[in-house]
Amino acid sequence: MNLNFNKIFKLTFTTAAALTLASCSNDESETPATPDTTTTRSYHLVLGQGSTKESTTYTQGATLAEMQDPNKTFSFTGFGFEVPSTRTARVYASNDGETIYNLNYGGGAVTKFSYNGGQNYKQLLNTDIQAVMGTAYPRWTKIDDKYAMLQHVFSEEKYDATGVIYQRTATTVKLARINLETMTVEENATFEFPWTEAEATQGVYVSRIDAPVVASGKLYYGAAKSKYDPITAAKITMEYQDVETLVVDYPSLKMPRTIRTDVDNVAGSTNGYRTPVAHKDEDGAILQLITSNGATITKIKNGVYDTSYGTFNIAQALGYKAEANTGWFYAGNGIGYVPVLNTDLGGSSSSNWDLIRVDINKKTAVKMNIPFAMWLRQYQWASVIEGKLYMALTPIGGEGNIYIFDPASTSADGFKVGAKLKTGTDAFYLGVY
Repeated sequence: MNLNFNKIFKLTFTTAAALTLASCSNDESETPATPDTTTTRSYHLVLGQGSTKESTTYTQGATLAEMQDPNKTFSFTGFGFEVPSTRTARVYASNDGETIYNLNYGGGAVTKFSYNGGQNYKQLLNTDIQAVMGTAYPRWTKIDDKYAMLQHVFSEEKYDATGVIYQRTATTVKLARINLETMTVEENATFEFPWTEAEATQGVYVSRIDAPVVASGKLYYGAAKSKYDPITAAKITMEYQDVETLVVDYPSLKMPRTIRTDVDNVAGSTNGYRTPVAHKDEDGAILQLITSNGATITKIKNGVYDTSYGTFNIAQALGYKAEANTGWFYAGNGIGYVPVLNTDLGGSSSSNWDLIRVDINKKTAVKMNIPFAMWLRQYQWASVIEGKLYMALTPIGGEGNIYIFDPASTSADGFKVGAKLKTGTDAFYLGVY
């Protein structure tokens, strides 16, 4: 079945200017109380079409009651707003659901849209960020309702004065903090990623950073590494010896340094793939997923890896070979849900994904009983509403549902099934925003 989507207006790329704000009433007694936006706000169902390379992204609004209703059906056939993208769109929503933000990955711009019901979205601001970031392919992360971070790294081989003898591969980090009200850059920083002589002599360098989280005035970035062979001038297999995280002061973006751990011999990347990788828990600690070499969670506390916690090996708890190479979702009180690839059955392009409920404190893992094959490589967002986790799950190109997971339940059937979801040819849901 081919999807027939409504066309959207052509975007005009401009540099964002500050918004003119309406003045508030001088009578403070007339200021309304803050509404409970958790249940009354609008949510957004986001769908992608194209599971390889370039993909097209669409969105439409949904209410909580609609998502909970098993008799309601959502479809993007002849309906939905096409989010502008060159290669892919990277979408976030405001906390009240009235605004969505998009990074046009490959187009080098960030855009802000107001939501006006159904499939109606209106562009408010559009800002080209290529001059600041030096690329049309940065990544970004919404930090809170006021700011988002743009991040990118560039690598370069360094040789001696003769230009013959390879010395190391240097990584330059570019960061920029975006004001989501005005869609303008407030701070930016460029620096060399901290490196060690031991890794440099092996050709090891940081090739990607992503998925930052803020804790106690610090910004923590997950990192992936690569290895360069100066003889063949090619990347070779990277064998991780530990886990490393980039830390900078926030919001100044100054004082770059790294923290490392090899507790319990854990090793791997921490950058993830389009999905949150690290979450701050109720005690202010960072729960970090290792996104290569299996499926493992570590904890960062008071700015260092928490050796007293050690690690939580999800794959070991499941009893089969598994990788959690995208990211995960935290529901609160030590409970999370992790998309996991069963590598006994296939690679990341296959529909051999499971959704796992994890208890961070008890270090237990339960495979949820989702009754169809899932492809979750590009699944990006889930929403916690009234203590439940809402996800849009379907087979690729097939039909599924809104799943409402109860973190308090330890059962593999600890969920309710909500609205029906239809997709289309090579289409899949990216999340509930």
